[in-house]
Amino acid sequence: VSTDGGGERQQWFALIREPAGGVDPEPTPEDPTPKLTRLRKEFAALGSGGDADGNEWDPFALELIEASSEEDIKRRDLYDGAPLLATIDP
Repeated sequence: VSTDGGGERQQWFALIREPAGGVDPEPTPEDPTPKLTRLRKEFAALGSGGDADGNEWDPFALELIEASSEEDIKRRDLYDGAPLLATIDP
């Protein structure tokens, strides 16, 4: 998901389903940008053969990833819950 962050900035986030409490790997000489490396694999572009599950994404997703720095990527756990409001069909 990408939104206008104001001041000619973009804000984007990606959701990856996995257990809560995970930790990103630390940079190493072999992979100085492990968060970017993971996102590039998870959000493989159309025509690339896809990610490990065969999913392919619009190239714009990878464009957002490539425009980001490793330091700007944050990891947050999200939790699903029951809806707080009931919906009413008209």
